[in-house]
Amino acid sequence: MKLVPVKLAQVKFSQDDTAVLVAYSLGSCVGVAMWDHEFRAGGMAHVFLPHKLRDAQESLGKYGETAIPYLISGLLDMGCKRENLQAWIAGGANVIPGLCSPLGDIGAMNVRAVREALKAAGIPVAGEDLGGSHSRTMRLYIGSGKVTVCSPDAVANEI
Repeated sequence: MKLVPVKLAQVKFSQDDTAVLVAYSLGSCVGVAMWDHEFRAGGMAHVFLPHKLRDAQESLGKYGETAIPYLISGLLDMGCKRENLQAWIAGGANVIPGLCSPLGDIGAMNVRAVREALKAAGIPVAGEDLGGSHSRTMRLYIGSGKVTVCSPDAVANEI
């Protein structure tokens, strides 16, 4: 098993049957795993914010509105077929309940942006673990397409 970290604002892809894409410490961030069951390839995005705040040259994986199209495009470039793609999403927590942010609940906003982008692209969500007030770690096992999520005080659960 080869762990491949997907850090904040990154998008990674793999066809390696031994690879496990992993997004650690998803608090208000949202992890998006996508997999093609026929081509046996997948990718993961670690979304930080819902939308671009300005027209800057930043990582396409940083925002929900850009990460999803980039993730899909990368998988199609690898040889995946859009009709075979499924997504799993995790995170979007309000890790400090009661904290007043001028932007509102970033976790909920991230979830909404990711859901909208997936719906617009026609990619079904096969599983999710969202909200609450705790962080999560998400893993995509490329060889099987299994997606697990675990919280600091819990065992990994398949979603």
